[in-house]
Parts: sequence; structure tokens; C-alpha cells
Amino acid sequence: MIAGGLLLAAGGFLAFTFLGGPGVEAAVIASTLYSLGMSPVFTLSTDLIIGAAPPERAGAAAAISETGSEMGGALGIAVLGSIGTAIYRGSLGRANWGGVSENVRRAAMDTLGGAVGAATERSSDAASAILLNAARASFTSAVQVTLALCAAVSVATAVLAVVALRRR
Repeated sequence: MIAGGLLLAAGGFLAFTFLGGPGVEAAVIASTLYSLGMSPVFTLSTDLIIGAAPPERAGAAAAISETGSEMGGALGIAVLGSIGTAIYRGSLGRANWGGVSENVRRAAMDTLGGAVGAATERSSDAASAILLNAARASFTSAVQVTLALCAAVSVATAVLAVVALRRR
């Protein structure tokens, strides 16, 4: 069940990566796949941890499980966010900046929100439209690569789960 859930979650990540379109339907389908896949993973992982502890230590095992889950989530967000940011900045750094000032360029390199804000301040400028399109494309690329990485990690973890838990 754990491996199957991870593979279903990987399918959700890949759906986000490749099914992106103008509507929200693809996002809803991908989110549903990911959520349905990760639900048994979280439930069964917690059960394995608490079940391995003696009954008098179940509370401590639950606390350790929850702490590990929270730390893993925070660490995953930090690592994947850093990777996504690096991809965004690298891709946008190669864009044609035209007549955009250094302040606008700096704002755009920080975040997509900074790029949108800088572009809307200069809404009549053709260079701003080019910048906004480049920032959106860079952000989309960064999200797609990060989600593909999430899918790969999910598949690798599924294989690890099969190997490590095959006797259970």
C-alpha cells in the first residue's frame, strides 16, 4: 500500500508537470491523485512507527513520528523551494532584458510577484511585457522541473518501501 500510494502520488506530480492547461481541471485531477496517493502513506507510516513501540511508549513514538513528519515536510519545502528558485533565477537570467532598468531586473529576479509588480508599474512599456512573459515562462519551467523531481523522489521512495517492507 505504501509503494502504491507513492506511485499514485508520483502520477499526480507528473500530471501537474505535463497536464498544465488553461483551466483548473488538470490541477484538480493532479491534486486529487497526489492526495489519494499520500494519504495511505502517512497513515501506514504512522501505524508502523507506533506499532513498533511497546504500548507504554506509544505516546513517545507518536510524538517522534509527528516531529519527524513535520521536520521532513519543512525540509522538503526548503530544499524543493530552493531548487525551484534557482531554476527560476537561472532561466530568467538568460532572458532578453531589453530596456529594463537594474531595479526592475532585481525585482524580477527575486520572485514572480516582483516581476509582475515591476511590469505593471511600467504597463505601457514593451520591455515590461517581454519581462513579464519571460518571468512567467521561467516560473512555469521551475515548477515543472521541481514537480518532476518530486515524482522521481516518490518513485525512488516506493522502490525503497518495497525493499525495506517486503517482510511485513
